[in-house]
Amino acid sequence: MGAAPVGDRRDATLSAASSPAAPLSIAMVFGISGVDPLEWDACAAGKGPFVSHAYLSALEDSGLAGPANGWRPAHMILREASGRMVGAAPLYLRDRSTDEHWPDQPWVDGYQAAGGRYFPKLLMDVPYTPVTGARILLREGGPPGVADALIDALRSLAHKHGLSSIHVGFPNEEDRSRLERAGWLTRHGVDYEWRNEGYRDFSDFTSALSKRRRGVLLWERRKVAASGVRFREVPGSRVGEADAAVFLDLVTDLHVRRGRRQALTMDFVLRFCAAFGDAVKLTFAESGGVAIGTLMTVEGDDCLYLRTWGAREDTRFVHFETCYYRTVEWAIAHGLNRVDAGRGGPHKLDRGFQPKLTHACHWFLHTDMRRAVAEGLEPHNAKMLDCFAQEQARSPFRQPEEGGKGR
Repeated sequence: MGAAPVGDRRDATLSAASSPAAPLSIAMVFGISGVDPLEWDACAAGKGPFVSHAYLSALEDSGLAGPANGWRPAHMILREASGRMVGAAPLYLRDRSTDEHWPDQPWVDGYQAAGGRYFPKLLMDVPYTPVTGARILLREGGPPGVADALIDALRSLAHKHGLSSIHVGFPNEEDRSRLERAGWLTRHGVDYEWRNEGYRDFSDFTSALSKRRRGVLLWERRKVAASGVRFREVPGSRVGEADAAVFLDLVTDLHVRRGRRQALTMDFVLRFCAAFGDAVKLTFAESGGVAIGTLMTVEGDDCLYLRTWGAREDTRFVHFETCYYRTVEWAIAHGLNRVDAGRGGPHKLDRGFQPKLTHACHWFLHTDMRRAVAEGLEPHNAKMLDCFAQEQARSPFRQPEEGGKGR
């Protein structure tokens, strides 16, 4: 990587490139603490809670997104001649692919089998947070060409340091289009979200479902109510070590039973809750006074984000009640537009959530690698688009012969 490796925290900034199209300076900052919160958030404003300075700080200051877990912050910032920050991107150098949501192990194996060095790679994403959003953060009222300058600077950085690849996880449609125009490859996925169609209350929502789906949903709710399970909600401002410990114990239990690594820590949970206050909420499903399930939600930008579910046993119906039915009730009562249900899960569609396409974008240093990946992505993307179309057709809402979707 040369004498001044990317990610060396001894340097405050490292020039990545300069823009010939505009008087912009482009630099790397090796930790979100090196960026003024007001400047970063001026670029991240309106783009969701997870690209905010506070959230990235909670990830990095807790060590969750730190070198011990293979995350080396290398955020890119762009300033105009006056010194005003007009663009930014959350960037991390990765020496492994664990804890990511777009697996690339076949690419790693193929690249290294051919004699290449896949790691470190550059990732533009929010660690541990599979939520679609802006990845190129542009200040409102900034000069034209900032996004293109940032994309050019990413490529220059990769060439300068011999990085095998750059990956962008969960870009919104605007950023995906920008990257595709610049020649990046796109990989599709299918996730789910609930959309508020102006429902007056939960009953109004269920009346829009097909008779069968409405019957199943209401039966599941009655079953949970009859079981004696009760729910306790703790706003972020009141979350202490005791609640955080129960939350993490349940999340870890579920991950262990599924054979997955659980990375969240007490330090991160407490920092996150302290920073976001009552926008964060921990919900505990309790039976006989003992927590058997838990959910972390985050509210922001007219959306309720379902972040982390944990459970100690087979609590399928409690899962549905906690994660889907109660969150939809909350969203309707508070006039929110969406409930973002996180990664995957076709069972969500049966409970009134609708499919949405998600994406990752990829750039490769070597032409042969790009060609090989492009060939592999073609059938994958065709499969995902077919899955998306099938899920749209498998709508849980009333069809015209049942009286239409409206109420």
